[in-house]
Amino acid sequence: MSDLKHSSISTTKPLTIALVAGETSGDTLGADLLQELKCVYPNAKFVGIGGPKMIAEGMESWYPMERLSVMGFFEVLKRLRELLRLRKNLIERLIAAQPDIFIGIDAPDFNFTVERKLKEQGITTAHYVGPSVWAWREKRLAKIKQAVNGVLVLFPFEPKYYHRYEIPVAFVGHPLAQQVPELPNKQKACISFGLAKDAQVLAILPGSRMSEISQMIEPYLLASQQVFQQHSEMHFVIPVVHEKAKKHIETTIVELGEKGQLQSQFIKHIHLLDGQAQLALEACDQALVTSGTATLECALMRRPLILAIKVHPISYWIMSKLATTKWIGLPNILANKSVVPELIQAEATPENIAAKLTELIASDLMRQEQLIAFAEQYQQLKQPSAKLAVQALQTWMQKS
Repeated sequence: MSDLKHSSISTTKPLTIALVAGETSGDTLGADLLQELKCVYPNAKFVGIGGPKMIAEGMESWYPMERLSVMGFFEVLKRLRELLRLRKNLIERLIAAQPDIFIGIDAPDFNFTVERKLKEQGITTAHYVGPSVWAWREKRLAKIKQAVNGVLVLFPFEPKYYHRYEIPVAFVGHPLAQQVPELPNKQKACISFGLAKDAQVLAILPGSRMSEISQMIEPYLLASQQVFQQHSEMHFVIPVVHEKAKKHIETTIVELGEKGQLQSQFIKHIHLLDGQAQLALEACDQALVTSGTATLECALMRRPLILAIKVHPISYWIMSKLATTKWIGLPNILANKSVVPELIQAEATPENIAAKLTELIASDLMRQEQLIAFAEQYQQLKQPSAKLAVQALQTWMQKS
């Protein structure tokens, strides 16, 4: 830490550091960053928008983070007026506060406008988690350059895109690789859930946004029921991000049970967990996951998985027209090949999901191919992320 404390920026001068995270994965990144920032700037004040993890680190969250957690073009459109009003109020409040630096964590459609407005006012701005310019709309970088003093990226293939546009960039690795255990302990995790240490477990991760959960929980449950019919010893653990998600999933289970689509014996094998996604993955033998950070977390935990996702048809049509990669799952993008099966949109039926899960459970070759790729990705992404991030942020603060 001493190399940071000898920075030309005084560590004794109280700073105001503003951050905005828009969803659960951003909250995790933000909390990790806040821990390091507090070590370097123990007197700093942290404000903005964050979730429970960032708040636990001492951040003052001005608005509930859940108000930003929207996925897909159509879904955002339905709440556009509310989001625009919130962003306008936030920008006004931040300009009045005059933070020493603003750090937007992911949520690019929301945060880049905030960053641009603040940078125009002379406030240093940084963005943590580069948007997927390598997957679609690389030309966004021309506008991004006007909004930020620097970008922190998670993957080693990303800096070259920013160099093309002369945007300051730092590869910091992925904090999740630091946070997952080097040797996941399935037996201990199973016991913590009240299961036998050698229980057969399928983890179901239907997403962190309500739009994802509402779309995917029914086909996930119906697919899992089919898996249960062949593997009656299997248990199904579902980590839920908040009470609203839990109630929705519980209601769906009850309704499908009343319709006779879920058997009572299967329902007894479903375990809803309050958060604890990492522990669920540690306990499981395989997982069923939507796209996004959860697929990477599963890979870093070295757990074989199937990816299945649906979004609103309009959102899917737009995204499919703009996409420039073959895959949406981060493990496949990092491997640059199809390691994890991806069932997208019309392919994400209960029957198809169940078939792929059954194949994954039975195929040692399929599992081993995934595990070899995941081990490589773990080593590649395991960096002192928060420390590297703070070093980059200090450099950009000095230059601005």
